[in-house]
Amino acid sequence: MAQLRYALYVRKSTESEDRQVLSIDSQIERAHEMFHDVNIVEVIEEKHSAFEPGKRVKFAKLIDDIDAGRIDGIIAWHPDRLSRNEEDAAKITYRVRKGILRDLRFCSYHFVNSPEGIMMLQLALSQSQYMSSKLGADVRRGMNQKLKLGWRPGLAAIGYLNVMDGPNHIIAEDPHRFPLVRRMWDLLLTGLYSPDRITQIAETEWGLTTLRRRRLGGTPLVRSAVYRILRDPFYAGLIRWDGEIYKGRHKAMVTLDEFKKAQQILDGRTSCSPGRALITRDFAYRGLITCAECGCQYTAEVKKNHSYYHCTRRRKKIFCTQRKNIREEEILSYVLGVMRQHSIHPSFREWALAYVAESKGSAGKQDAKVKKSRAERLQQLRHQIDRLLDMKLDDLIDDDAFRKKQRSMKESIEELEGQLTAAEEAERRAGEQTRRALNLAAFGLDVLQHGTNRKKRMIVNAIAQTFTAREGKVSLIVRDWIVPFSKEVRGNASKIGPRPARSRRVRTNISSDFSSTQRKTAVSAAVLSSWQGIVDEVRTRLSEAPMTFSLPEFDLLGDLVDPADPADKS
Repeated sequence: MAQLRYALYVRKSTESEDRQVLSIDSQIERAHEMFHDVNIVEVIEEKHSAFEPGKRVKFAKLIDDIDAGRIDGIIAWHPDRLSRNEEDAAKITYRVRKGILRDLRFCSYHFVNSPEGIMMLQLALSQSQYMSSKLGADVRRGMNQKLKLGWRPGLAAIGYLNVMDGPNHIIAEDPHRFPLVRRMWDLLLTGLYSPDRITQIAETEWGLTTLRRRRLGGTPLVRSAVYRILRDPFYAGLIRWDGEIYKGRHKAMVTLDEFKKAQQILDGRTSCSPGRALITRDFAYRGLITCAECGCQYTAEVKKNHSYYHCTRRRKKIFCTQRKNIREEEILSYVLGVMRQHSIHPSFREWALAYVAESKGSAGKQDAKVKKSRAERLQQLRHQIDRLLDMKLDDLIDDDAFRKKQRSMKESIEELEGQLTAAEEAERRAGEQTRRALNLAAFGLDVLQHGTNRKKRMIVNAIAQTFTAREGKVSLIVRDWIVPFSKEVRGNASKIGPRPARSRRVRTNISSDFSSTQRKTAVSAAVLSSWQGIVDEVRTRLSEAPMTFSLPEFDLLGDLVDPADPADKS
């Protein structure tokens, strides 16, 4: 036996099933101590699981060496190191029985090469296979139970943390990363930033890194990781697992509407798709202007301390004759002229919001009746389901009739609940969009004049349905919801007082002063009627706008909130 050639086979899978087994170095050291007088000609280290056949390349080579007569015996820590499945177990026992594999030695198991010993070896290998199958079933059962409870198995996504809540493992917000990842969504939803640019901003401006876990993590996000984040419904409160979608109990980072809009932007199925080119320099209108002749994007470059825009002419099959450059100052002057036609005095915003609140109160009475009717019907259906269950328990109804009736009632309940949720969401969205539209009309002009390039780009993207250029001139068509204010209305609004200076404090003081009854009554009834008609028309158009459409947010001082700038986050 001393002349036999042995291969020392050691394996420690990185999977959870083998974490209790000695490490590879410990297995090798212990085997050499126990079998120091044995002729070990090769040490084979394997790091793949033995649960599935055909996955271990080095094990397959070991079998080939045995069949070729280069190896006579195997040394291993335990039979379960050689196999945890029936196919690989049969390869070992068959070769032992035929004499091709002449000997087996184990550090924690005694093998005798006899019919009884082979039978006991088969039992040990079968036990290993059974334990692996049982462990896998237990793990899957635990995962399914966790999913039913609303928690995602495994490590939490970036922006969240795995924490203990008493005896339970839950997923909570990461206080540092949650707001930063939310800003990534905000940038995408503006329609002005590509995932590449978002990745760049997250790394260079925010310093966002993955969570440090022992030897892993603590590194900036790569482009593919950002794409996975922006595609993951987990951030919308859902859990995608094994092809199924589950409702999660963790706090959603984005709404379902925002998530759907983000997917449309990533798929290029919306007009708010990101600019084609990665924005490496912060030009105000790059990625917004389209050539009216060839349809390509306009890019920008700096010449003699001025920013100039020109067509990229990237479509090779279309010959574009547009060669004129447009200075950024000319574009700004044109955009300011368009914005002035759709601006309101900041003081009017306060009155308009009050009017919207009053109108909502009047309309709310009718909506309340509809909600009450639906709620009563919902309560009635739930009561009927309870009565139906009592009838089933008393054997007053057969199983088929019970299931059919119960399914019908549950479908009605789900439909009513969906109607109530949709009505509440539509009401919330309409109010939010109207408020943001009034803010844009009141403060957008000031941001265009004094804001950063990123904020100017957000304003233009909010108002522009199309923004094209031809022969060195730009042309902007505003979105459908925007209503131009007549000269008469703007003129009467100016009588309220001079346009506030750039100081945000002055602007706020004038607005609060105009909210007084005395100032409101100073405006004629005809002008007030005109204002009401305009506000009502804006509200109507906004309610008919696509659910994916969203307006930028302004802070209490009338400044635009830039999601890329942490300083703009309150």
